[in-house]
This record gives sequence, C-alpha cells and structure tokens, in this order.
Amino acid sequence: MKETIRQKISQVLFKPFGKKFSLAFFVLCPIVSFYLLELFIHNPFTDIHFGLQLFSWLLYLLFYGICFFLIGHLSGACALATFLVMAVGLLNYFVLAFRGSPILPWDIYSIGTAVSVADNQSFELTPRALLICGCYLILILLSLRCRLRLSIGRARLAAAAAGILSMAVLVMYLQTDSAKNTLGIYREAFTQGYAYNQNGFVVSYLMNTRYLTIDKPAGYDDEELSTEVADVLSEDVLSEDAVPVSSGETGTDNIQDKDGASDQPNIIVIMNEAFSDLSVVNDFETNKEYMPFFSSLTENTISGTAYVSIIGGNTSNSEFEFLTGDTMAFLPVGSTPYQQYIDADLPSFVDVLNKQGYRSIAMHPYYASGWDRELVYDALGFDESYFIDDFAGAERLRTYVSDWGMYQKIIDLFEEKDEDEPLFLFGVTMQNHSGYSKDYSNFNVDVHVTDGEGDYHNADSYLSLIAQSDRAYEKLIQYFSQADEDTIIVMFGDHQPTNLETGFFNDVLGIDPSNLTLEETVLRYQTPFKIWANFDIEEKQDVNLSANYLGTYLMEFAGLSTSEYQKFLSSMAQVMPAVTANYIIDGDGNLYAYSVDADDSELPDELQSYLALYKELQYNHLFDDKNRDDSLFLIGGADSLSDLRGGDGE
Repeated sequence: MKETIRQKISQVLFKPFGKKFSLAFFVLCPIVSFYLLELFIHNPFTDIHFGLQLFSWLLYLLFYGICFFLIGHLSGACALATFLVMAVGLLNYFVLAFRGSPILPWDIYSIGTAVSVADNQSFELTPRALLICGCYLILILLSLRCRLRLSIGRARLAAAAAGILSMAVLVMYLQTDSAKNTLGIYREAFTQGYAYNQNGFVVSYLMNTRYLTIDKPAGYDDEELSTEVADVLSEDVLSEDAVPVSSGETGTDNIQDKDGASDQPNIIVIMNEAFSDLSVVNDFETNKEYMPFFSSLTENTISGTAYVSIIGGNTSNSEFEFLTGDTMAFLPVGSTPYQQYIDADLPSFVDVLNKQGYRSIAMHPYYASGWDRELVYDALGFDESYFIDDFAGAERLRTYVSDWGMYQKIIDLFEEKDEDEPLFLFGVTMQNHSGYSKDYSNFNVDVHVTDGEGDYHNADSYLSLIAQSDRAYEKLIQYFSQADEDTIIVMFGDHQPTNLETGFFNDVLGIDPSNLTLEETVLRYQTPFKIWANFDIEEKQDVNLSANYLGTYLMEFAGLSTSEYQKFLSSMAQVMPAVTANYIIDGDGNLYAYSVDADDSELPDELQSYLALYKELQYNHLFDDKNRDDSLFLIGGADSLSDLRGGDGE
C-alpha cells in the first residue's frame, strides 16, 4: 500500500511531460517566475505598465533560454533558472526589509559588510512570502518532468552565444530615451524602491548598470579648474555669517608643518550610527525623553541639521561626504565610494589638518574590513586607525561596542597624547546599528512609544538605544568640559533607521516609507548635529547644511586654513546649503528634486553654474587621478599629494 502511494506521488511529480507540453512549460515558467518575484514586494499587475511586463517576459525567456542552451536539457535549465530567480527575489525581500532600498548592481562590493552585521538581523517571512516560495518549489518540481534535451555541438553553443548577445542588446536598449518613452519607464533614480515597483526588478536593476562607469562632466577641462575656482572666489559671495566663529586667522600664515607646534584646538568628530530624531518627521509621544541632554545642550554650542544622502544603510557614504567634501549627488544611487572609487591615495580634509600640525586618528569599533575602512582611512591620510581588535574589554550593548565604550578609548588617546600636538579624531560608532527586533540580556528597552495602537518593539528598541547614546554623549561632554586643552566635539548621525514597524511609520509618523513625497524625503534624509566647544563661542541654532559641507564648516569655525576646494564649497553653501543624492535646497529655502541623472537645466542659472563646476571638481578629485590638480585640495604650497605625504601618491 505504501509502495503504491509512493508510486502515485512519483507519477504526479516526476512523470515526464511530452515534447509539446515541455515546450509550453518552458515558455510559461519564466513568465510565472517574473510575477512571483515581483509579488514578494508589490502587485505587478497594477504597478507595472503592461509594455514593461511584456519586456520583462522577454528578458526572463532569454535568461531561461541561455540556461537551456548551456546546460542542454530542459529540466535542469528550468529548475536552476527558477531557483536562481527565487533566490534573488528572497534576497531583495530581505535587503528591502533591512535597509529600505532594493538590490543594486554595486551591492556585490558590500557582501562582506552585510554578512558581518547579519547576526543582529531577524530573518522572518510573511505568510505571503512563504506562499510565493511554495509556488516556486512547485515550479521547480514541475521542471523536473521536462525531458527535452539538446545534443552537444556548435549549434547549441552558438545559440547560447546568440542569447547572451541578445540580452546585451536589450540591456543597451534600456539605457536609451527611446526605450524610456516607448516602455513607459519610471525615471526618478532617487526613489529606487518606487522605481523598482513601477519598472519591475530586472528592468530597474539593468537600467542601473549604466552607472557602473562614471563619465566626464560636460565641458570638463582639468587645466581650467583652478582658474574657474579663482573666478568664483573673487566674486566674494561669502556672507559675514559664513564662519560662525573665528578663533584665529585663516590663510597660509596660520599653517604649521607636522613637526611644528600648534595652538589649534583638538577636534573630535563623532559620526553616530543611525543617530536621529524621528520627531522631525512628525511629533509623537513616548513614556520618557530619548535625547534630553542632546536636545537641551545650547551653551557654547552650534546646533543644526545635517542633510544626508542615505537612509538605513551605506553608512560610509556619510563619512565620504564629510571627509572629502564630495557629494553622493553626482554618483550612482546606492553606490559606495569607499569600495568602488577609492583605490589609491586621495587628498582629503585629513591632509589639510595634518599640514596644520594635527595628529589624525580614525576609529570604528567594528571590523576593519567593513566598507574597506582600513584601506580607505589610510588612503585619506589618517596617521592611525583603530578597529574592533583595539577595543578588548570595552563595554558592549547588545553585541556591539557601546558609544561609551568607544568614548572611553577616545579619552585614553587624549590623555596619552603630547600636550603640544593637536588631535583630530574621527570616530564612527556601532552601538545603534540595526536590527532592533531581538531581545538582549544586556540591553533594557526603557523607552516606549505611547502613540498609536500597535506594538512597536523595533521602534522602542531603537529609541532606547538613542537614549543610551544621549547618556554617553553627556558623559563625554562632561569629561572634556574639565579638560585643560581647547577642544571641539562634533556629533552628527549618518542616517535615519528604516527597519522599524510599518505601523510606526504609517500610524505614528503618518507617512508611507515606500512612497515618500519630496517634502517627506527631506524629513527622512536628515539627522541632527552639534558642534560644542569647551571654550566660549557664539552659540547658534538652526544651522542647516548637507554633510558634504559640514567638514568645511567645522574647519572655518575652528579658525583653520582651508583648501581652495573647501573655499569653493563654503561659497557654494551660501547659494545652496543642501546638495544631496535626493534633493537640493537653495539659499531661499526652495526645494528641488535631484539625482545623478537630473536635468540641471530645470534649475535656476546660479545653481546650474555652481553645480557644473562642483561636478568638474569632484570628477578631477575622485576619478581623474592622472590629471588631478592636488593644489586645489591641499594647502601650504603642496602642489601634489606625494609632496605632502612623502610617497608616490598611489
């Protein structure tokens, strides 16, 4: 009896299809796979233009066909192709859940970093996702019933090559305006999640491959850059408020070499992981304040908003903007310059500080390999770097070194340094990294959202971590308020979190995170910052700048010399104080959508002029290493990076 049941099951699942039925299945299977992949995230039948659905069918059919010609039998080809499509769909499902944006072509560079933080994430499938996985498994089982085979020969290999060539032609076609107009492709690159829903995963992914190479800006001439910058600076557009306080003269007279003494203040910059105040999106109630000290600190403090280009992930991009002055606005959406573009020595603000006698230290209490920081920090000119192995015995919260654990290391380095050697320390915390769903014996969730009717455990955990950051920051400020040496401490968040409950965003904050308006995008892509000094300064509030300007603003505040590039950025900040990968805000508060392929001609002439020169300067700085004009990015008569660092600059 049992044998009979097994035989019947075997006949149902594995009885070979006839030739015609096998061919019919071969045509239908990729189409069904397309819809199942999209259904992980959204409803493709209503979201995707029918012309794009047909185009996606063609892409999937080509992919299955290439597999068939390479493998030689239909069962294996369909089973493998279907499994790969399911795997990609699942991966995109989890990536969206964790960071709020879909898979992008350059995510391959981030695999190591993603794996290193995966332990804190919660991998859960909704009933809908489980049902889709079940449908995929049925397709795979049905694939095994196909028995059509191809003999090995040149014709089969030629067919595979023709399929690959056809796929390449279609990918190139997707990059054209004709395809965008004919197929009704959604073109706004800064809203990748929405774009993927409107265009379909494969179409959007393939369209993004056009950003794998960076083209020269229109009219780029490396020999004219210094003249163009001088012309802008000669117009003297800087307002008196450009520099909030000056503790000394600026200019080359204030420069001292590394081996000389300097009376410059110590500078400590804390880029705090996921540190943000979500009440900027909409007010909400909690059982207790989650950043009481940070919010109340006003004495000898400049407070404001840092407009950032990322949300939920790609932390190193905010570092990149702060330390270089370059902007993500001109780079592919979702790209990571640390891993993709910085593969040799690059002049940075660190060099400008080093030239003025600073000892420069980078610090991150996690793995050195994350975002290739160990290599990049060296390429940017830091004297020393400290990573997870240097934090043995440090306090931990959840599984990460706590903010206070990192601050204690900062204090130790400060106490060990020579008194006549000013310190520049750039530290990136780890404590508040996502995810927020798990419980830990060493972490007490003591902040709770009291608005709404749902259970917001993730939001409560996140806010409780922010409260811990606030306490650690207070202790750091208390310590340096007693220090004898003049010290400036900057703290800002790299991005806001994404993987909180959907109900928290919808019901409490009143937004749909998957479909933000431009105004809501501005609210989600900002974090608070404070510049505090342990000496008397002119207090300011509501100083709002994008992260690419913040380093220059800090150095002007400290009365330090700046490069010609920084002077240009300071001038540009008066015209448009926010330039991000998502939007621009001009000096009058006008808001413009912006992305890497935006049409600058739709912007006012003054903004176009600044952006055009900014693009050229960034291209020269980041990509044109053979013709880079290092004198624009350095100070003190250093015409080349090799002159300053004493190496070959490679």
